[in-house]
Amino acid sequence: MARTAMITELTLEGFKSFGTPAQTLQLGALNFVVGANASGKTNLISALRFLRSSVLQDAEFAVDEFGGLAEVRNKIQRQSVQQKPLMIAFKMEVDAFEVRIEGQKRYRIRSYDYVVKLDLRSSSGRPEVESETLTASIQSEEGDELRYSLKRDRQNVIIKDPVGQRGHSKVKEQRFSVPDQETARLALGVGFFSFPCVVLRTIVDGWRFYNISPHLARLPCKETPDADLGLSGENLAVILHKLEQQNGKGALDSVVTGLRGAVPGFRNVKTARLPVEGKWAFQILEEKIRGAINPDSASDGTIRLLSLLVIANWRTEFSSLVAIEEPENGVHPHLSEHIMQILRAAAEDRQLIVTTHNPAFLDYLEPQEVILCDKQDGFTKLRRASDVAQIETFRKHFRLGELWEQGTLGGIP
Repeated sequence: MARTAMITELTLEGFKSFGTPAQTLQLGALNFVVGANASGKTNLISALRFLRSSVLQDAEFAVDEFGGLAEVRNKIQRQSVQQKPLMIAFKMEVDAFEVRIEGQKRYRIRSYDYVVKLDLRSSSGRPEVESETLTASIQSEEGDELRYSLKRDRQNVIIKDPVGQRGHSKVKEQRFSVPDQETARLALGVGFFSFPCVVLRTIVDGWRFYNISPHLARLPCKETPDADLGLSGENLAVILHKLEQQNGKGALDSVVTGLRGAVPGFRNVKTARLPVEGKWAFQILEEKIRGAINPDSASDGTIRLLSLLVIANWRTEFSSLVAIEEPENGVHPHLSEHIMQILRAAAEDRQLIVTTHNPAFLDYLEPQEVILCDKQDGFTKLRRASDVAQIETFRKHFRLGELWEQGTLGGIP
């Protein structure tokens, strides 16, 4: 399966620990974020989760979800008299989105460039969209390269959509007024504007974020048609059941094989519907033990590995980006290479952003796959390990994990 879309550049300003000037970061298919506690690793992932909520709901909903304006704004900048908007921007390459419109005419999105600025000090006391821009490169079935643009300020949204218009050099402008009650709603979230917005909104909807809690992952759960693995591992039993149903594709086999290579004595995993409330639960089978082991008797490390393997093998439609917080928690350090194999395989068809404190992971990564996170003057600063001077010379004598532990790279653990 090909990767549907990938963020190649991410820019953040004024969000939580990110200050001014804006931080711009180049991203690849596999990205590991390393740094000290409270340096801003989680905030990098939170910015994307905040944007997703803003797109699917609105900025006010996203702010409330994150605990209010005081928890979203940069804590140093919010004390300043000078107002600074919160800004999130990204550039994205798109591979597998083809749309048929105007009968049977085909168009393919090739790339996106998106910027949104939010006013978190508005007179209304609620977040408002200060500005928003979206450009998209579109290829027609005849091979023509078309350019779509959306520009939004506080009062208006202006769209130039070349699709369906003759004479692409003079694209007709469409103007929409922003209703007073919609000042917190992003134009990108309003799909009726045009198909590039619909496609990008669909991609953003497919972003997934995980910080596994073994306690929540163990719990039985009800099956629903749209059940998905929750942020903390909720619905794990239902997703395992769905993988059992789809095992002709080999997804469950991959989960079982991965656990056999990591957990001594592990034989298999199965699901069963409980007689009370009809919830689904999972059980673990081990060699030389009759019967099955309930999740409460399995170690936290086993539950985390099981969840990680499900994340790597469970495919939701248009799931182009997966963010995982500290997958090493509760897992033996000797399994670092095994976990890296799981995550690298998952990154073949989805973009991964992973936070970690485990230096052993770095030994299986290339410098361009490692993002160093430091706190300077109270603000988060990011750079890739490949940008460190003389990195290749250092690697002739030390492993990447050793260089990080020594403090040579920065992002000191």
